Amino acid sequence: MTEEQKRSKWRYLWIIAIGLLILTGVLKVISEESMVNNMEEAGFGHMTFWLGILELSCVVVFLIPKTRNIGFLLCVAYGGGILAAEWIALKSIIPGLVVLVFLWAGMYFENPRFFALRS
Repeated sequence: MTEEQKRSKWRYLWIIAIGLLILTGVLKVISEESMVNNMEEAGFGHMTFWLGILELSCVVVFLIPKTRNIGFLLCVAYGGGILAAEWIALKSIIPGLVVLVFLWAGMYFENPRFFALRS
């Protein structure tokens, strides 16, 4: 049985998180009104466009198979920023938690060796 056949079907959980990051990144780049309002409430209204570009850049790095590990770390760091911004703005941290849980779970099933303490 090949390595590809052994991998769990649960590895695709990251698609949910990446889909959400793509959606919110595009909404930031096109300056969708409700997204801009949310960003202004969090104190980041002046950076909405550039945060969208950053978010989409992290996703692109993740989607390239050879750079998936570093893309995962970038997306997780961005997810931590989502949590921090929501916490500061006194909003629900559930969206940030959803992104992070699906990223971590999906990546664990995608590449369990990435989380091993030994190689």
